[in-house]
Amino acid sequence: MKDTVIKEKNVKIPLYVTAYETISQWLKEGKYKAGDKLPGENILAEQLQVSRGTLRQAMLLLQEDGLIINHQGKGNIVLSNQDMSKGGLEKVGNPIVDFCIQPVDRVVTSIGFQPATQKHQQVLKLRPSSVVAVIDITYYCGETPAGFAMVYMPHEILDSSDVDLEDTDTVYRYYTELLSSNGLYSDTKIRLGQARERLANILCIQEGDPLLLLEEVLYTEYDTPVLSQKLFFGPDQHELSIRRKNDRNTIKKLE
Repeated sequence: MKDTVIKEKNVKIPLYVTAYETISQWLKEGKYKAGDKLPGENILAEQLQVSRGTLRQAMLLLQEDGLIINHQGKGNIVLSNQDMSKGGLEKVGNPIVDFCIQPVDRVVTSIGFQPATQKHQQVLKLRPSSVVAVIDITYYCGETPAGFAMVYMPHEILDSSDVDLEDTDTVYRYYTELLSSNGLYSDTKIRLGQARERLANILCIQEGDPLLLLEEVLYTEYDTPVLSQKLFFGPDQHELSIRRKNDRNTIKKLE
């Protein structure tokens, strides 16, 4: 056991991995933005104190993650500061936070209650006498509104989970934990809409401005709906990604 510990202590991270992580961090910090050309191989290799062969290995990893692309004659161009290897909209999560170009550093949450409308009864499979919690969440990057969520959740789900409905921070924390629950799946639609007066005021934009809307219902693995929501994305503040892939067995050779 002692020998094993000694060997683990002596394990070194390959230089190309270190170079990859350094460049990835530069992109996340905004040192190079989408569309920018990275410095040439000689300059980068010198900055990172690695060989050109090591640098090229790091570049291949960045290309695989969808962060850069190599154009012959132009060099390496930055595609995104989002790590595509982490997945995209195909995974249930909080897209307003996950795909915001700048870090979301503040949320404002409010909660109210109303009788279940006919639509809520149908979508959330509720009885006519049911009560629905209406949770409004505004996301901010600094002082700039980045997005807005209207979440509708059966009151009985919050009540059975002992959520303190007087504490909006607790409500938001429960909502985010619910989004990461195992087995959760969604029925999701994305469309372009227009900002109505209330939403325009919240997001500090003009009434009638185009706005990206994601509308979905989330279900447990037992097909039980747990919430429906509408997510509105602030203009020019999000970069949504979807990991699309063909089944290798169905690809036919083009002739």
